[in-house]
Amino acid sequence: MVFFTHSFSRVIVLCFEVVMMSPMQNIFGQWLYSLKHFMLMCVLLSSPGRLPYSPYPLLLTGFAYFLVGLLLVDELRGYAVICAQILLEMAMLGLISYIGLRWKESLSRWLQTFTALIGINLITTAVTVPVYYLAIGNDDSNYNLLLYFIQIWNMAVLSLIFKRAFEISIRLSAMISFTYFIVYLFTVFWLFF
Repeated sequence: MVFFTHSFSRVIVLCFEVVMMSPMQNIFGQWLYSLKHFMLMCVLLSSPGRLPYSPYPLLLTGFAYFLVGLLLVDELRGYAVICAQILLEMAMLGLISYIGLRWKESLSRWLQTFTALIGINLITTAVTVPVYYLAIGNDDSNYNLLLYFIQIWNMAVLSLIFKRAFEISIRLSAMISFTYFIVYLFTVFWLFF
């Protein structure tokens, strides 16, 4: 009888756990859940549809992306340049996701898609930062090769998100991802170098 009572009370607590959480705990919980799916998206195992439909994970992910991006500040690029590059990247990704979802008449998925795009860039940048500093510190070409591999990996993950969000073929999503990457690079070189 004691086991049954304890198990039954545990089920009741688990059922109402979300209700008893404070709003801040719920927001942080949504973000941690989103981070888990960002990592799964980076290994091609999840999709934007699994993210919570809430603006809070997007805001926290954007903030974290700015913080990770600021680790790239050096003598060549200051805080303003890094922030401007991140804003440009976010604007371009937001515009691409808006146009693609409007074309497919699925604008209701924009928040999840945009959050996924920013989230995978957060993960990719967090992985790139240490490799970037190792490549600068050493003249070894293996680190540069690793940086190129990370860029290709990022384009593959972007392509998968576009494919799943827009419900298009992998070829078309790969073309969108590659075109975005080229336009972004040319824009950054034109504006900042």
